[in-house]
Amino acid sequence: MEISRETVNGVDVVRFSGRLNTTSAPDAEKKITTIIEENPQALLVNLAAVDYISSAGLRVLLLGAKMMEKGKGALGLCCLQNAVKEVFDISGFTAIFRIFNSEDAAIKEIMAA
Repeated sequence: MEISRETVNGVDVVRFSGRLNTTSAPDAEKKITTIIEENPQALLVNLAAVDYISSAGLRVLLLGAKMMEKGKGALGLCCLQNAVKEVFDISGFTAIFRIFNSEDAAIKEIMAA
């Protein structure tokens, strides 16, 4: 799994690439928690290049959401591939996260909140 970070219009954007599973979850968790501990007001996780997510990957994202909520920040997800979106739908995580079709739309919405 590859993880990159960029700030776009004041929103921290984290991009994952590969499989977000038991093997890659510890690195993803470390990256997400490090970014959140820096106290961003807005965090967007772009999953466009993630072709598989396991329960371990879902747990990482849920942890990030809870941490952002404590800090009164906004967290969004964008660009879910169909297989990943299906996992979110089945697990009920679609109702937990703000999910956007594009990174641009997500950044605009998060900035407006």
